[in-house]
Amino acid sequence: MIIMGEGVAVSGDVVAYSDARIDMWSKMGGRVEVGRNAYLGEFVTIDGKLTVEGDLDVGKEVKINGGFEAKGWIVVRNPVPVIIFLLLYIREMMRLGKGEEVEKALEELFDDSEEDLESDGEPAEKILIIPTGTKISPDAIEVGGNAVIGNNCYLIGNLRAQSVETGKDLTFKGSVNSEGNITIGENSTIYGNLSSKGQVHIGRNTRVFGEIRAESVLLHENARVDGTIKAPSGVSFLREAGEKPVLADVNALGKVIPREIKGAVSQDGLLKALGIIEIDSLIKTNTKAKNGFVPGREGMSARTMALGRTRRTGGVRRLRRRRHEAGEHQS
Repeated sequence: MIIMGEGVAVSGDVVAYSDARIDMWSKMGGRVEVGRNAYLGEFVTIDGKLTVEGDLDVGKEVKINGGFEAKGWIVVRNPVPVIIFLLLYIREMMRLGKGEEVEKALEELFDDSEEDLESDGEPAEKILIIPTGTKISPDAIEVGGNAVIGNNCYLIGNLRAQSVETGKDLTFKGSVNSEGNITIGENSTIYGNLSSKGQVHIGRNTRVFGEIRAESVLLHENARVDGTIKAPSGVSFLREAGEKPVLADVNALGKVIPREIKGAVSQDGLLKALGIIEIDSLIKTNTKAKNGFVPGREGMSARTMALGRTRRTGGVRRLRRRRHEAGEHQS
């Protein structure tokens, strides 16, 4: 099912296996095929052929340059715009006291579940919602608002939007430019650059063949970026709960002994820093050791230590001279 807002421009073909509703002032650059019913608003232009398996409901001043074919009823009138249609539907259902049915209809319309099959084995109904003023062409996809892309999608062309959020298993051939945040789901592949004035979040097992420019970047440790990352506020890494980080203890012989952190990984799977970390001295020696660790001297500079050795040497020499002079005087 395809729902298009007002003033949508599509340079290619449009194929809907279920219903298609295209609002006024929209322009389709190719053919339009609808598996069930079609609703065309006023001043809609279709350069190719329109094929409708069900009923056709069109408004005034609709131009279909390639001709049309409809197997059901054809009604020429002014269809209600999409938003007004939804508002009137909800209002009428609420007036009849069927609030539960309204809730159920909205859940089915905006359901983001990952089930691809219904109980009878047929593909579940998917809805493509294109906001008002969107332009879709082989070169670019321009959205005035936020862009939300579902799972298992394949897109070609540069994407411009206020913010971008994608599902998993996405294949995108083009660059993404956003004024807000960009979130790429797991197991995705991006053949292009990511540019954002906010934060860019790259999911697990996702690969980006291009550079990333953003204020900050949140990168899963299993993700890969084949390009430069420019983030003035820094780059952070996400680690899963099952992959515990490792610290290293060093004994007196310089051998590294790994040990795991206990309690550093939270239940939500994100790596969090410990509040207080106590570290014992790596090499324990007494104060008389010449080359060992002496408490209180770790902050001394080389000059201070050299002056101390000079004072100690001078004091020993003066003490020996006094003893020698006292011995000669007694003799």
